[in-house]
Amino acid sequence: MNLKRITVLVVILILVGLQFFVKKDNVSSYESVALFEKEVDLPKDVKVVFEQNCYQCHSNHTIYPWYASIGGVNLVLNHHIEEGKEHLNFSDWNNYPENRQLHKLAEVYEEVEEDEMPLKLYRLIHGGLSKKDRNSILNWSETYKE
Repeated sequence: MNLKRITVLVVILILVGLQFFVKKDNVSSYESVALFEKEVDLPKDVKVVFEQNCYQCHSNHTIYPWYASIGGVNLVLNHHIEEGKEHLNFSDWNNYPENRQLHKLAEVYEEVEEDEMPLKLYRLIHGGLSKKDRNSILNWSETYKE
């Protein structure tokens, strides 16, 4: 066997092996974000943007896309989700002290205003926030900016 065939075989074995590590464990009910929405009186237009973009990585309620069933891709997705939840988890909103809640809301404004959210990889696959969606979030969160 030549080196090319060995390399192809190794890559195939790795991809097949990764299929055994597919997990989808961030699938609690939508109710996990309801307290946050109620407490901050989230406007309907912002709620829709959060549902379609933010909650995927910043809550315990991820709606996984079809490609999440691919082993290696799933590992990357779950890493991004865990990292996103470390920074802000809307499902854990009631566990944050009030000063941290206010700081997190200020960060929402800052991250969107500086075009840091959603992440570039997310935008590459799903597209970024529309100007309207971006403005909805900024207008709502502006009162929280520090």
